[in-house]
Parts: sequence; C-alpha cells; structure tokens
Amino acid sequence: MSKYQNVTVTREGHVGVVVMCSAPVNALTFDLLDDLSGAFHELEADQDVWAVVLCSGMRLFAAGADLKNLAVVRRSGNLETARHMQRVFLQIENFPHPVICAVNGVALGGGLELALSCDLRVFTAKTKVGFPEGGLGIIPGAGGTQRLSKLIGLGAAKRLIYTSETIRGEEAYRLGMCEYLADEDACLAKAMGVAATICTKAPLAVAADKKCINYSREHTLMDGLEYEQNLSGDIFETEDKSEGIASFLEKREANFQNK
Repeated sequence: MSKYQNVTVTREGHVGVVVMCSAPVNALTFDLLDDLSGAFHELEADQDVWAVVLCSGMRLFAAGADLKNLAVVRRSGNLETARHMQRVFLQIENFPHPVICAVNGVALGGGLELALSCDLRVFTAKTKVGFPEGGLGIIPGAGGTQRLSKLIGLGAAKRLIYTSETIRGEEAYRLGMCEYLADEDACLAKAMGVAATICTKAPLAVAADKKCINYSREHTLMDGLEYEQNLSGDIFETEDKSEGIASFLEKREANFQNK
C-alpha cells in the first residue's frame, strides 16, 4: 500500500483499513482530505478489497474544519472548502464496497459529515457527535443537512442542527444515526468484525446491493425497481452466483472469487 502523510492504509484479508492520523485532532484540512481520496482510490483498484473500515488513530475521530481558517474565509473560500469536502465524501459514499466507520471519541461538524458518508457506523457510549455550526454563525456545508435528514428523519435532524446539540452514542443509536453500539475499547474490533462478516458474502452481489440502496435515495420506487431488476439480472451471470447456490445445496461454505 502507498504511504500517506495523514492516513495509513493496510489490508487484513479482504478488509481495507484506513486510519486517519493527522495530529492533533484530525482536522479536515485539504491535505487530510486529499490523502483520504488517494487511499480510497487505491483500495478501489484492489480487487481483493471487499469492504473498508475507516477509523482514527487519535483520541477522537475527527474535529471537522480548521476554525482558524474559517475565521478569515469569505464566500469563495468557503465554497472551495465545501466542494472539496463534498467531493471526497461522495467518493466514500459511492465506493463500490461497504465502508464501515468506527467513531471513537468526538465527531463534530465535518467529522460527523464524514461519518455520515459511510455505509455503516459503530459508536460507543462515550462517542460525542453533533453539528455546532449554528453557534458559530455557519451551517453544515459538506452534506450534513442532506445525509442526516435522510438517515434519522427530518424532525430529529432539525432538532440536532437547529440547536447545535451534541449527543452521546446511546442517544445517537436510539435515533438511528449509528447501526452498532460497542464497548469503548472495542469500537474498531466491532467495525472489523462487521466488515469481516460482509466479506463472507459474494462481493459482486453486495456491491450491487449498495448500488440499489443508494439509487433509491434519489429516485422513484418504479425507477428503483427497474434498476434493481437489471442489476439482479447481471448478478445471475456471475461465477459467484453459481458458487453461492452450489455451496448452499451442497451444505458447505461458499468460496467466492469476486467473479
């Protein structure tokens, strides 16, 4: 794997692991964003990566944008920053395989927007998340207003964004902001376990699942049904489909090949 200044990239079996390590708080600078983009491009090119875990090597997940920079930025500079963040977050959201995010500690503002761009999130009881932008005179500008409302509903999203309320992991889990709640010292292990379970399934089928689910967010039911039908037909032409059904009938573990 390539070396980056602000992230490390490794692979454990079929699971790619991206660790943010931009001291002291993983502020989402252009350098960190560019390293994240490079890491996900690299993992996408690796046919042996069937899921990715994104986590932090710091005491917190990510603190969001650099406030000292925001203090002097006007409209054009803010647009450049927001577009840069949005491009990288869309890249993660549209990564071909599932991305599981292990959120230890704090994820505020852009840090939470990054977590929301992943497919699944693992929090702990001590995880703190929120959008403090309202108290700073700004708004979430890297997808927070869009992704949070789709994930937990309009009412709950409005509550958290309008009030700039920070909540802990248990409340976030209750609202549906994360899919798993782990012990404080087991956040990464839980994310790795989820990724490993996903990697026991046919990777082409899971990738098609992700495409269909993401497609449903922006299209009508009828359009989605047609899209699902076409992808389902494509999957029936794969070697993994034959292997999956054969392994079930023969009562053995499947040996999927991503083909």
